[in-house]
Amino acid sequence: MGGIGVAASLDAAAVITNPAGMSNLKGRIDFGATYFVPSVEQKVSGVMAGIMAQDGKAIESNRGASPVPAFGLIIPIAEKLNFGIGAYGISGMGVDYERNVYQSILSTSYSQMRFSPGVSYKINDMISVGAVLNIMYATMEFSAATNGSAVGMPADQEEHMNSASFGYGATLGVSIKPIEMIAIGIAYETKSNFQDFEFQTDQGRDTLQFDQPQSVTGGFSFTPLQNLLIAFELQWIQWSSTNGSKMPEFSENNSNATPWNLNWDDQIVYKFGVQYALTPMFVVRAGFNYGKMPLDKQRAFENVAFPAVAEYHYTAGFGIAFNNNLTLNIGGMYAPEASIKGGNTSQYIASYETKMSQYSFDIGLAYVF
Repeated sequence: MGGIGVAASLDAAAVITNPAGMSNLKGRIDFGATYFVPSVEQKVSGVMAGIMAQDGKAIESNRGASPVPAFGLIIPIAEKLNFGIGAYGISGMGVDYERNVYQSILSTSYSQMRFSPGVSYKINDMISVGAVLNIMYATMEFSAATNGSAVGMPADQEEHMNSASFGYGATLGVSIKPIEMIAIGIAYETKSNFQDFEFQTDQGRDTLQFDQPQSVTGGFSFTPLQNLLIAFELQWIQWSSTNGSKMPEFSENNSNATPWNLNWDDQIVYKFGVQYALTPMFVVRAGFNYGKMPLDKQRAFENVAFPAVAEYHYTAGFGIAFNNNLTLNIGGMYAPEASIKGGNTSQYIASYETKMSQYSFDIGLAYVF
């Protein structure tokens, strides 16, 4: 449903989207998984003749599909108090190119898993509040320009492999239901503070600061008919605080690694979703999600290595209720091709273009008790 979940409380994922929404749900457990498939390619030209064998030709990333787990549990522990816990794959990105502008393999990978225990409290029939602690585990590695001196760079770059970090943050939420057919939700997610990622290289230890940004989401859901739900949400993400100018930043750099400078802007994401019950046993869903890419087109290498260029997402799915307790949910997402192009001679790149499209399949079982 386009990623909505702050105003409309639909399943145990309310634990991470808007914990106040747990008060609107019965006890339940949700198991799910996503099969995520990106299609990424780059086309790069170097500033010097012959800097790369495939100069200006399109090359596809060999990075394959990724399974993403999802688990949520909500337990009523008192008349107005619910406990919830979730374990979800939250974010990930990376590419795997056989050769890049620096005549070497370009490989990047980042993934984050989140564990979120928390509670919700129903103040009255209209207002509920909730809070969860976000405990995160992330992995990161990147390798680029290991043959950099061959193309005029000051030195070869060391591989930065197999690093992991724990992080923490929190999500606070409010759910308001002024009348039966309207629900309003607001959720605030704090900045997620991670330990520095530590890399052991041949020239010594490097440590990289890479946190995740704070965000605010608000929206409303509308039930004009008993079997029809419509929801709209806006999300603000402060990328500039963690992925902005000269970020992520090395706190220790013994290998003389080239500094990162993603220089991402803050982002507004628009989400729309609709759900319609054709029968008591069969529900159909659809959604739309748009966020203008936050990238700086002048950061040529960073945009090839971490191509966060998706903007439009279209979603659809359905649910089959076998009885009052057990439901099977199936869904899919498609993000059509988006691209960004530019150049940066200080990175030895005269021009570049990177493109990406995505699709995913979701399946989950929900048991209400």
